Amino acid sequence: MDRGPNPRDEDPIARRARYFLYAIGAVFVALGFALEMVPMFAAVTPWYSGRASAAVGVVFLSIGRFGSDRFVRRCEALITGWP
Repeated sequence: MDRGPNPRDEDPIARRARYFLYAIGAVFVALGFALEMVPMFAAVTPWYSGRASAAVGVVFLSIGRFGSDRFVRRCEALITGWP
């Protein structure tokens, strides 16, 4: 079933910003997973640090997935400092 062109593919700057937010979110989720599951890290970190890091990653992933093009571009500019 062809749904036609995706409007999110029209703006290449917003697409790059989405990929950037996906990458940042994935890093935070992986860090949270490592802090919870690796025994060496789990022994020295507080119990909430892994969950908080994963939650921050989920926020970045959600912004990248559900944010409008304008909002995603603004988030990337805020994080990187690039206009």
